[in-house]
Amino acid sequence: MSRPKKRKTAFSFLLLLLLYQGLALSQKVPVSFDRFHGFAATENYLKSVAAAYPDITELLVIGKSQMGRPVYVLAVSDKKTGVLLDRMIELRNPRAEKVNNVPPMTHDQAKPGVWICGATHGNEFTGTEVCLYTINKLVTGFGTETEVSDLIRRNVFYVCPMVNPDGVYNSVDKDFSQRGNSLLKDDDKDGKINEDGYDDLDGDGRITWFRYRDPKGNYIQDEIDPRIMIRLGDKEKTDKPRWSMIREDKDNDGDGKRGEDGEQGFDLNRNFPEGWWNEEGFQGGAGDYPTSAPEVQAVVEFMVNHRNILMAQFYHTPGGYVKRPMGTATDSVMHPKDIAVYDFILGKKYVELMGDDIPPAWLHTDSIDQFKKELQKSSGNRYAIRRGYEFPQTWRVSYREKDNERYGFGLQSDWAYQQLGMYSLTTELFNYRKDLPGHTFTGEDAWVKFQRAAIKYQEDHAGGKWFRDWKPFDHPELGKGETGGWLPQFSGNAFPGEMLEHICETHWQYELFRAGLLPAVTVKEAKGKVLEKSDGFRLIEVTATIGNVGQLPTHLARGADLPGNRQDIAWLVCNRDKVIFMQGPAFQRLGVLSGKLRIPGFPQGKSTAEVKWLVKVKGDEPLKVVASSQKGGTSERDVEIQ
Repeated sequence: MSRPKKRKTAFSFLLLLLLYQGLALSQKVPVSFDRFHGFAATENYLKSVAAAYPDITELLVIGKSQMGRPVYVLAVSDKKTGVLLDRMIELRNPRAEKVNNVPPMTHDQAKPGVWICGATHGNEFTGTEVCLYTINKLVTGFGTETEVSDLIRRNVFYVCPMVNPDGVYNSVDKDFSQRGNSLLKDDDKDGKINEDGYDDLDGDGRITWFRYRDPKGNYIQDEIDPRIMIRLGDKEKTDKPRWSMIREDKDNDGDGKRGEDGEQGFDLNRNFPEGWWNEEGFQGGAGDYPTSAPEVQAVVEFMVNHRNILMAQFYHTPGGYVKRPMGTATDSVMHPKDIAVYDFILGKKYVELMGDDIPPAWLHTDSIDQFKKELQKSSGNRYAIRRGYEFPQTWRVSYREKDNERYGFGLQSDWAYQQLGMYSLTTELFNYRKDLPGHTFTGEDAWVKFQRAAIKYQEDHAGGKWFRDWKPFDHPELGKGETGGWLPQFSGNAFPGEMLEHICETHWQYELFRAGLLPAVTVKEAKGKVLEKSDGFRLIEVTATIGNVGQLPTHLARGADLPGNRQDIAWLVCNRDKVIFMQGPAFQRLGVLSGKLRIPGFPQGKSTAEVKWLVKVKGDEPLKVVASSQKGGTSERDVEIQ
């Protein structure tokens, strides 16, 4: 009886060994999330992945930062797939000698695209980590997971982990927080900015905070844990001692400012072309004109030249919710069909993943008029009444509806939606109410409760290295006070380890869902009927059926009408010296092909189109039908001559 058991044990061990080896082979570039990567480690990871997976990745440098660091995009797509229309049609009128012609398309530009980026604000690098996690899931899943493999064969993922590489470098690698694209300081008088961080006044090797008693201060100490500073409202009164709190810094240039965001350069999420305006006192850091920040110029140029992108994700932190367009205007500038896709489809899935309550109107879209009537009695939000629902906590619109004012100017998500026709989102990662492992915080004092638990958590899991207990210090300009508090990396970002990995996995699942909604145009059928033969020519009637077998339409509601965008088209491709088009031009417009997914509140559009040509073809020259959709991909099929 023992010998079979031994064989079974040996077999089990061998099976585990093979599984382990398979896992090791699938992850050629190991990556962990028990620390923040910063600029240097992120750059190394991207280069390693591009070298390890040359068949499905390409590392692009789309521009340079203020300080000359590369802005990287990793394109993930199967290079063996993708129909390139420009390779089938010879360029008849090349430019003069030694003048570059139009650059040829790359394989990815013929596929529906997904854009994912992080760290537009340099100190919000939780988004960088989610980008790296997504890359790892994509490259290790190709060839091992059916869903991931199919998505990479059909589509392309453009992942930009650091829109603001200087900010990430200074915030993580050099350990002082930088939100904008530069820190306008030159403490060492060497003529260079963005290299001199805040001053380590107490000499402990880390930049923390300085707090001091101030009758006009807007902080008080927590009664339970005095290490925690509670911010008061602008008009909030208190009998408790008031404190002021700033970054550990001194006034080197004599402008009266220490450790303030006002010293930083451009806010990259205010420098995009849509709704841009530099309004004194409101729009700090917007720049002198749209795309004046080199990082924004790089992103804008890339996205304008990659009109195949339909889904765009801009990761920020913290918050624990998504802000969909618009922020520079009300919903009135959006097409109702786009709003339906955003809220009833994209929003519903995100809210489910976040464990939030789904608005009843999203579950019963056929009763939307009834929900509008009910809100007229209970809601003071006219925009909610018009829609038929209030937003849940985890899905919002950027526009400040309660105050009836715009969120800001020059917002990246608004620009991608309004000018390029993308389903763009701004996701604020890390929800302090839910994301600390083993804790949920509710009530008006939820933030204070989180702070108490977070300090204990980092003591248990990081040996207390993320938070410095306060210690007395005499500031050279402000006098007696104390230095301490959260280290810059751990203030506003998800904690490394379990918390970060949970956030990464959740948003990876969401990006999988969104990529699965992409359109997919295909030539379903292409037939030719020979009507006549004479003088070495064949008169052929060609009929083709083009279909969108994906979920969403090939454009947003007004997407095909935007400058630079176009309808779906069908080409009849042949040697141009041996074909005469009798009826129907070489390419025909198909309009916008709807997908298989029903969009609540709107009739199902046509997902197929039939086209015909009548051509005279010399000899036995073959014919090919090519369907080309800007955001729905390209497909080809040889014409079957009957």
